[in-house]
Amino acid sequence: MTISSLIVECAPEACDAVAAELSARDGVEVHGIDAKQGKVVVTVEADGVDESHRIASDFVSIDTVRGVDLVYANFEDDNLGK
Repeated sequence: MTISSLIVECAPEACDAVAAELSARDGVEVHGIDAKQGKVVVTVEADGVDESHRIASDFVSIDTVRGVDLVYANFEDDNLGK
């Protein structure tokens, strides 16, 4: 299993909507919103590194998302390439 922490940057006025869409996705949990700065803090739990990357990369398809910053990733050697 891979667990990653990310900050999703979005338009400040859209933070609540972005957070709602993110939390509806499998493996994604929203932990905080800073609407003033336009940031949503999330974790992603996935079977492997590739799956985690696929999930997080798809965040930019949400309207008003400006970027995604990886903060931390924890993974086991046996799930590399999954």
